[in-house]
Amino acid sequence: CPEKAVAIQWNEPPDVFQKKMAEYALGALRGKEGKAVFLNFLTQISPKCDCYGHCDAPIVRDIGILASTDPVAIDQASVDLVNRESPLAGSCIGGSCETDNLKALYPRIDWSVQLQHGERVGMGSRGYQLIPLKTGKK
Repeated sequence: CPEKAVAIQWNEPPDVFQKKMAEYALGALRGKEGKAVFLNFLTQISPKCDCYGHCDAPIVRDIGILASTDPVAIDQASVDLVNRESPLAGSCIGGSCETDNLKALYPRIDWSVQLQHGERVGMGSRGYQLIPLKTGKK
């Protein structure tokens, strides 16, 4: 973190790092209950973190934009939508037989740890209902 708000221990096990991320987010949201909205743009989904200084081909097609007042639910919905997609040909997971696109990217990391922990510490729920909005196109 360039602002030094979070110190990352790069030699830390992935599950410990993920749990800390959920706890940091919970701390940032404390006192803002009912005053925050979360937007996830499921577009140009690259194989690396957005903070990574290199961009690669998207792993799936553009899906859309999600909005929620529950940060855990929106992330679970986002993962589910990404995993319903077929990997794009030419992407680093194109042709993968894995049904979990995120696991295809990082086979040794269980992405669900962060969402499970977020739910466990009371940040939100992994349950959600998708409500598609009409685009208004004629």
